[in-house]
Amino acid sequence: MSDSTVNLNMRGGDAQEAANQRATRAQLEALLGNYSFTSSLCRHSVMEETESAIELWRCAEAFADGGDLTHAEALAAKLNRIAPENTEEQKVKLPLIHSIIARQRGNAAEAADLLVESGQYHRTLDVPYRLGLAYLAAKEPAKAAAQFQTLLDDRGSGWWQVYAPLCQLGLAHAYSAQGDREKSRKAYDQFFTTWKDADPTIPIYKQAKSEYAKLR
Repeated sequence: MSDSTVNLNMRGGDAQEAANQRATRAQLEALLGNYSFTSSLCRHSVMEETESAIELWRCAEAFADGGDLTHAEALAAKLNRIAPENTEEQKVKLPLIHSIIARQRGNAAEAADLLVESGQYHRTLDVPYRLGLAYLAAKEPAKAAAQFQTLLDDRGSGWWQVYAPLCQLGLAHAYSAQGDREKSRKAYDQFFTTWKDADPTIPIYKQAKSEYAKLR
Protein backbone atom coordinates (compact mmCIF):
# COMPACT_ATOMS: atom_id res chain seq x y z
CA MET A 1 0.00 0.00 0.00
CA SER A 2 1.62 3.27 -1.06
CA ASP A 3 1.01 6.97 -0.44
CA SER A 4 -0.63 7.10 -3.85
CA THR A 5 -3.26 4.73 -2.45
CA VAL A 6 -3.57 6.16 1.04
CA ASN A 7 -2.31 9.72 1.38
CA LEU A 8 -1.51 10.68 4.95
CA ASN A 9 -1.16 14.31 3.93
CA MET A 10 -4.94 14.59 3.77
CA ARG A 11 -6.55 16.70 6.45
CA GLY A 12 -9.06 16.04 9.19
CA GLY A 13 -11.09 12.88 9.19
CA ASP A 14 -9.73 11.74 5.83
CA ALA A 15 -6.19 11.75 7.21
CA GLN A 16 -7.21 9.72 10.23
CA GLU A 17 -9.15 7.26 8.10
CA ALA A 18 -6.06 6.80 5.94
CA ALA A 19 -3.96 6.18 9.05
CA ASN A 20 -6.52 3.69 10.35
CA GLN A 21 -6.35 1.83 7.04
CA ARG A 22 -2.59 1.67 7.27
CA ALA A 23 -2.85 0.36 10.82
CA THR A 24 -5.27 -2.33 9.67
CA ARG A 25 -2.84 -3.36 6.95
CA ALA A 26 0.01 -3.39 9.46
CA GLN A 27 -1.95 -5.65 11.82
CA LEU A 28 -2.71 -8.04 8.97
CA GLU A 29 0.88 -8.11 7.72
CA ALA A 30 2.11 -8.82 11.24
CA LEU A 31 -0.31 -11.74 11.55
CA LEU A 32 1.21 -13.15 8.36
CA GLY A 33 4.74 -12.64 9.60
CA ASN A 34 5.57 -9.71 7.30
CA TYR A 35 7.08 -7.66 10.10
CA SER A 36 9.24 -5.54 7.80
CA PHE A 37 6.16 -3.55 6.76
CA THR A 38 5.06 -2.67 10.28
CA SER A 39 7.22 0.40 10.92
CA SER A 40 6.48 2.10 7.63
CA LEU A 41 2.75 1.44 7.84
CA CYS A 42 2.51 2.62 11.45
CA ARG A 43 4.95 5.53 11.36
CA HIS A 44 2.04 7.96 11.94
CA SER A 45 1.31 6.32 15.29
CA VAL A 46 4.97 6.03 16.19
CA MET A 47 5.32 9.80 15.91
CA GLU A 48 2.42 10.08 18.38
CA GLU A 49 0.30 12.17 16.04
CA THR A 50 -2.85 10.16 16.53
CA GLU A 51 -5.69 10.10 19.01
CA SER A 52 -7.35 7.16 17.29
CA ALA A 53 -7.92 4.19 19.58
CA ILE A 54 -8.27 1.93 16.53
CA GLU A 55 -4.92 2.97 15.10
CA LEU A 56 -3.14 2.73 18.43
CA TRP A 57 -4.52 -0.77 19.11
CA ARG A 58 -3.79 -2.20 15.68
CA CYS A 59 -0.28 -0.75 15.45
CA ALA A 60 0.56 -1.76 19.01
CA GLU A 61 -0.39 -5.35 18.19
CA ALA A 62 1.58 -5.21 14.96
CA PHE A 63 4.70 -3.90 16.69
CA ALA A 64 4.37 -6.47 19.47
CA ASP A 65 4.03 -9.31 16.97
CA GLY A 66 7.19 -8.12 15.24
CA GLY A 67 9.14 -7.94 18.49
CA ASP A 68 9.28 -4.12 18.62
CA LEU A 69 8.13 -4.04 22.22
CA THR A 70 9.27 -0.49 22.91
CA HIS A 71 6.90 0.98 20.33
CA ALA A 72 4.16 -1.49 21.30
CA GLU A 73 4.35 -0.41 24.95
CA ALA A 74 4.41 3.29 24.02
CA LEU A 75 1.25 2.96 21.93
CA ALA A 76 -0.45 0.87 24.61
CA ALA A 77 0.35 3.54 27.18
CA LYS A 78 -1.18 6.21 24.98
CA LEU A 79 -4.27 4.08 24.35
CA ASN A 80 -4.65 3.71 28.10
CA ARG A 81 -4.36 7.49 28.55
CA ILE A 82 -6.95 8.43 25.95
CA ALA A 83 -9.51 5.75 26.87
CA PRO A 84 -9.25 5.21 30.63
CA GLU A 85 -12.94 4.36 31.08
CA ASN A 86 -13.70 2.58 27.81
CA THR A 87 -14.57 -1.04 28.59
CA GLU A 88 -13.51 -2.45 25.22
CA GLU A 89 -10.13 -0.73 25.30
CA GLN A 90 -9.44 -1.58 28.95
CA LYS A 91 -10.82 -5.12 29.06
CA VAL A 92 -10.05 -6.38 25.55
CA LYS A 93 -7.62 -4.35 23.44
CA LEU A 94 -5.08 -3.44 26.09
CA PRO A 95 -4.99 -7.01 27.47
CA LEU A 96 -4.46 -8.23 23.89
CA ILE A 97 -1.47 -5.94 23.44
CA HIS A 98 0.01 -6.75 26.84
CA SER A 99 -0.55 -10.48 26.26
CA ILE A 100 1.50 -10.43 23.06
CA ILE A 101 4.24 -8.46 24.82
CA ALA A 102 4.28 -10.92 27.73
CA ARG A 103 4.47 -13.89 25.36
CA GLN A 104 7.31 -12.28 23.42
CA ARG A 105 9.19 -11.89 26.69
CA GLY A 106 8.72 -15.54 27.57
CA ASN A 107 5.99 -14.98 30.15
CA ALA A 108 3.50 -17.38 28.60
CA ALA A 109 1.39 -17.99 31.70
CA GLU A 110 0.96 -14.25 32.20
CA ALA A 111 0.07 -13.88 28.52
CA ALA A 112 -2.74 -16.41 28.93
CA ASP A 113 -4.00 -14.96 32.22
CA LEU A 114 -4.35 -11.52 30.63
CA LEU A 115 -6.91 -12.84 28.13
CA VAL A 116 -8.96 -15.34 30.11
CA GLU A 117 -11.70 -12.85 30.94
CA SER A 118 -11.53 -10.67 27.81
CA GLY A 119 -13.98 -12.72 25.78
CA GLN A 120 -16.89 -11.84 28.04
CA TYR A 121 -16.55 -8.13 27.30
CA HIS A 122 -16.46 -8.13 23.50
CA ARG A 123 -16.91 -10.70 20.75
CA THR A 124 -13.66 -10.65 18.83
CA LEU A 125 -11.77 -13.37 17.01
CA ASP A 126 -8.47 -11.97 18.18
CA VAL A 127 -8.98 -13.14 21.76
CA PRO A 128 -9.30 -16.93 21.21
CA TYR A 129 -6.50 -16.86 18.66
CA ARG A 130 -4.12 -14.97 20.95
CA LEU A 131 -5.15 -17.08 23.93
CA GLY A 132 -4.43 -20.19 21.88
CA LEU A 133 -0.94 -18.90 21.08
CA ALA A 134 -0.37 -18.12 24.75
CA TYR A 135 -1.40 -21.63 25.79
CA LEU A 136 0.91 -23.10 23.15
CA ALA A 137 3.78 -21.04 24.52
CA ALA A 138 2.84 -22.14 28.05
CA LYS A 139 3.06 -25.80 26.92
CA GLU A 140 -0.66 -26.37 27.38
CA PRO A 141 -1.51 -27.66 23.89
CA ALA A 142 -4.91 -29.12 24.81
CA LYS A 143 -6.10 -25.72 26.01
CA ALA A 144 -4.60 -24.13 22.91
CA ALA A 145 -6.43 -26.54 20.61
CA ALA A 146 -9.72 -25.75 22.37
CA GLN A 147 -9.26 -22.03 21.72
CA PHE A 148 -8.40 -22.52 18.06
CA GLN A 149 -11.38 -24.81 17.59
CA THR A 150 -13.68 -22.27 19.26
CA LEU A 151 -12.71 -19.72 16.65
CA LEU A 152 -13.04 -22.17 13.77
CA ASP A 153 -16.57 -23.00 14.93
CA ASP A 154 -17.48 -19.29 14.88
CA ARG A 155 -17.76 -19.04 11.13
CA GLY A 156 -18.23 -15.80 9.26
CA SER A 157 -17.69 -13.05 11.85
CA GLY A 158 -15.04 -10.35 11.73
CA TRP A 159 -11.75 -11.38 10.12
CA TRP A 160 -12.76 -15.01 10.14
CA GLN A 161 -11.23 -15.60 6.70
CA VAL A 162 -7.90 -14.44 8.12
CA TYR A 163 -8.03 -16.12 11.51
CA ALA A 164 -9.46 -19.44 10.27
CA PRO A 165 -6.29 -20.60 8.46
CA LEU A 166 -4.15 -19.23 11.28
CA CYS A 167 -6.14 -21.36 13.72
CA GLN A 168 -5.83 -24.41 11.46
CA LEU A 169 -2.09 -23.90 11.65
CA GLY A 170 -2.40 -23.40 15.41
CA LEU A 171 -4.23 -26.71 15.68
CA ALA A 172 -1.43 -28.39 13.73
CA HIS A 173 1.06 -27.05 16.25
CA ALA A 174 -1.11 -28.01 19.22
CA TYR A 175 -1.62 -31.59 18.02
CA SER A 176 2.07 -31.90 17.26
CA ALA A 177 2.90 -30.73 20.79
CA GLN A 178 0.58 -33.47 22.09
CA GLY A 179 2.40 -36.05 20.01
CA ASP A 180 -0.59 -36.71 17.72
CA ARG A 181 1.12 -36.72 14.32
CA GLU A 182 -1.98 -37.83 12.40
CA LYS A 183 -4.20 -35.04 13.69
CA SER A 184 -1.37 -32.59 13.20
CA ARG A 185 -0.90 -33.68 9.59
CA LYS A 186 -4.63 -33.33 8.90
CA ALA A 187 -4.65 -29.83 10.38
CA TYR A 188 -1.72 -28.87 8.15
CA ASP A 189 -3.60 -30.31 5.17
CA GLN A 190 -6.63 -28.18 6.02
CA PHE A 191 -4.42 -25.12 6.34
CA PHE A 192 -2.83 -25.71 2.93
CA THR A 193 -6.23 -26.37 1.35
CA THR A 194 -7.61 -23.13 2.76
CA TRP A 195 -4.55 -21.24 1.52
CA LYS A 196 -4.18 -23.07 -1.77
CA ASP A 197 -4.04 -19.75 -3.62
CA ALA A 198 -1.83 -17.99 -1.08
CA ASP A 199 1.35 -16.16 -2.02
CA PRO A 200 4.05 -18.79 -1.37
CA THR A 201 6.40 -16.10 -0.07
CA ILE A 202 4.20 -15.32 2.97
CA PRO A 203 6.49 -16.03 5.96
CA ILE A 204 4.09 -18.16 8.00
CA TYR A 205 3.17 -20.14 4.87
CA LYS A 206 6.83 -20.86 4.14
CA GLN A 207 7.39 -21.86 7.75
CA ALA A 208 4.36 -24.17 7.68
CA LYS A 209 5.70 -25.86 4.53
CA SER A 210 9.01 -26.49 6.28
CA GLU A 211 7.28 -27.86 9.39
CA TYR A 212 5.05 -30.11 7.31
CA ALA A 213 8.00 -31.56 5.41
CA LYS A 214 9.64 -32.53 8.70
CA LEU A 215 6.38 -34.04 10.00
CA ARG A 216 6.04 -36.25 6.96
